[in-house]
Amino acid sequence: MKIEFLVNTEINDGHQIFIQEAEFRKAKNNEDEFNSFAFATNCLFAFYGCPDDFIRPVEYEKILSALEKGGAVIITIVEERYPRNVYPEVFVSNNNKLKKVQL
Repeated sequence: MKIEFLVNTEINDGHQIFIQEAEFRKAKNNEDEFNSFAFATNCLFAFYGCPDDFIRPVEYEKILSALEKGGAVIITIVEERYPRNVYPEVFVSNNNKLKKVQL
């Protein structure tokens, strides 16, 4: 699975991973592809100190159900300073419209 870590801090804050719809769908019926996705999310979460270790299969299915052909998945880490809280948010981009996925 091809997963892009968005780290250009001039454009964004470097807290995101980006996955094209076709790549994301590969994980549906392929354990190795799902493990690749889980490992990437685990790396992102761990780097920013997020307590979640990866997105579980039930969460993957929720994201997949919101994703349309040709869309993309964006997983971002939100950092709140006071009190310190770190958590992931998931968005899908369908036809250039961003939609938050409630996990």
